[in-house]
Amino acid sequence: DLIISIFIFFQNFACAGSMYDRRTNTGRPLFETLLNQGVPREALDLMFRMYDYNQGKIPNTTYGVLIDYTQSSLTKRLFLLNFSTGLVERFYVSHGINSGVIQTRSFSNLVDSWKSSIGFYYAKGTYKSQKNGLSLFLDGIDRSNNSARTRNIVIHGAKYVSDQFIAQNGRLGWSEGCPAVGLESAQYLINRSEEHTSELQSH
Repeated sequence: DLIISIFIFFQNFACAGSMYDRRTNTGRPLFETLLNQGVPREALDLMFRMYDYNQGKIPNTTYGVLIDYTQSSLTKRLFLLNFSTGLVERFYVSHGINSGVIQTRSFSNLVDSWKSSIGFYYAKGTYKSQKNGLSLFLDGIDRSNNSARTRNIVIHGAKYVSDQFIAQNGRLGWSEGCPAVGLESAQYLINRSEEHTSELQSH
């Protein structure tokens, strides 16, 4: 089965019509431009269909983040998508300690499960965590993730998400269910979600 999670960061840019018809600011078809940079087709198709399905309910997008949990945590499986330029950037991202060792194999929406959860989220607002620094709130709106706030599932930076940690341990570190990213990556990603943010995870 396809197992992905998608974080979608919104800003108030006007854009009517289907996401499939959208073009980059240089006139290239957006969908194909993203595919050509290695974004998984099935996951990207789901993201675009969710945008179209929710049109009018959410602001239009400038950035989207797609996490492909079918990939090993040793790969940079978080894709930052710029819907204006068509540029794709990739980052490491962790999964929950009880979701698997290197592969993400198990998901849960239960408190204290320490597993990643899948579904569609709105990610609104930041706060400073004493433990993890700048963090981004996530609100799950599906049955598979609607305990995200209760579980304190947020985007945050972590020292255990790095090339150095992989070199020393042979794997990426684990979170308690949060999609943790590298310390520098957290600041970069969260800065792109200051206005309006949401997250989609599905399988």
